[in-house]
Amino acid sequence: MSSANTPFLSESPQVITDMAPLRLQHYGNRILALMLLLLHAAFVWGQDDLWGQAVVLAHYGAFLLWQPFFSGQQRLPWHRTLGVLLVGASLAGLHNVWVAALWCVMLAGLLGAVAVTLPSVRERLGLWSAVLYLLLLLFVWLLPQCYGLPVRQVSQVVFWRDGLLLLPLAAALFPSPRLSRGGLAVDLLYALMFVLIIGVLALGSYVAMHLRQSDYASSLLLSTSTLAATLLIFAWLWQPRGGSSGLRNLFSRYVLSLGLPLEEWLKQLSDAAEQQPEPDVFLRSAMAGFTHLPWSTGVTWRTPDCNGSLGQKSRYATSFTHLEVEVTFYTETQVNPAFALHLRLLTEIIGYFYAAKTRERAMRANAYTQAIFETGSRLTHDVKNLLQSLKTLCSAAEHSLPEQAMSLQSLMQRQLPQMAKRLEITLDKLKAPEKALDTNQIQAREWWRILKARYAREELRFNMDEPNATVWLPQELFDSVADNLVQNALRKRVGQPDVAVRVELETQPTPCLTVCDSGEAVPPEVKDKLFHAPVSTYDGLGIGLYQATKQAASLGYRLELSSNREGEVCFSLMKGEA
Repeated sequence: MSSANTPFLSESPQVITDMAPLRLQHYGNRILALMLLLLHAAFVWGQDDLWGQAVVLAHYGAFLLWQPFFSGQQRLPWHRTLGVLLVGASLAGLHNVWVAALWCVMLAGLLGAVAVTLPSVRERLGLWSAVLYLLLLLFVWLLPQCYGLPVRQVSQVVFWRDGLLLLPLAAALFPSPRLSRGGLAVDLLYALMFVLIIGVLALGSYVAMHLRQSDYASSLLLSTSTLAATLLIFAWLWQPRGGSSGLRNLFSRYVLSLGLPLEEWLKQLSDAAEQQPEPDVFLRSAMAGFTHLPWSTGVTWRTPDCNGSLGQKSRYATSFTHLEVEVTFYTETQVNPAFALHLRLLTEIIGYFYAAKTRERAMRANAYTQAIFETGSRLTHDVKNLLQSLKTLCSAAEHSLPEQAMSLQSLMQRQLPQMAKRLEITLDKLKAPEKALDTNQIQAREWWRILKARYAREELRFNMDEPNATVWLPQELFDSVADNLVQNALRKRVGQPDVAVRVELETQPTPCLTVCDSGEAVPPEVKDKLFHAPVSTYDGLGIGLYQATKQAASLGYRLELSSNREGEVCFSLMKGEA
């Protein structure tokens, strides 16, 4: 027989196994209704019969199909399997009304805990119908028998008792809840709370019945009213109105502080983060807080760069790792799961702070390196200009005649001190780039005289509005910008020897230095980022104007392209923010 005639053989056993939990989840409420019907048959109809014990096993099998604790594909270890089998054997072997009542209480608590966690109202209605059935069966039929009350098997009582089966049938009509088949889908805290409430209600009715010598119905009503009033008072105390804090805030603070004064520790952690810039020192300060706690005997930590320990080690150790920070807590007693989760959260906080400190240190190092790079790039032009001036002096000394000795000596006396001073400033800035501030001031007329002497052999045209101006200029800024602009203009003479270069200085109303040339205009794609980013050029990195702009902005000046047309390209340095 070919595979085409048997399509069901084409699916592998693994695929069929994977689809099984999906089918069970799709028919979850129907399995739940079947489970409750079998429970009714076992504990009501077959209560004193042997066939009732067999139905108990069938009911327990339906419960295992529906239960939200383990996945249908999960292989349970032998001890868990033994526990599951023991529960089923106990239900079948101890087949009496007390076991039935206890089992109904546990099922009602379990179903109620699952119901409160579901997002859909329609899904919750199906489970609440099942919970209502279990409660009515418990208080109307099972508990009276547990208390030794006579139960009459009259047709009216049987009708109302068996009429409760409409609730499980109604539950089958609602959509099945999307239970997590891969793990725990029930809140055990809610389950325990529901079980305790139902247990208190059942035992309270029994106590009221014997103390007041009243009938079961009035005692149950009194117990229900008392429990409802108690829950209402507790709900009001949990979160009272009027803005006052209630038990909810106290409980939250207790859970958050679970063996650890969280607020004090976080305050100490924030203080250490502000005061200690180095990651290793900060980590030691943060760990010191754990040694003063009553449950702690010591703590050790390990990172890729350092390790340390405080206090004493004990036999109980709990380790957590987060963002390359491994912390080991040593305690006097074994750490419970809730407190272990608390310590894990604290380790994550320390890891985040340590990572932030590490990034901060790396950023400081990068900022220092960037400052050196930017300062070095900016001062490269000064060094090149100094070298050019030095070559000019060497050329003058080589070609001077004996009768020009006096003029050569005068030239050397004027230029060499200026060159030595500029070279000294350059070296100082390379040593401490973060302190590279222009604090040297020079009179405009003196600076203008030095600039003209420096470029006396370059055939430049110099214009100044007032040769005797007493305005003071930041020397380093004007030297750097002037040399940068003049050298860029002179570089155009390589391809166009007839390019004229003009240098102008205005001192009124505010200082303004302008360098113009008659060469080609700056291309639009270069103009857009000329002062905002380094520009790649054919003869260099094009970083000079970018660095000059930043230097000018730091001193309250701005550098701009004041004119950009063919035969008239002008750059201006003037007072004022950009």
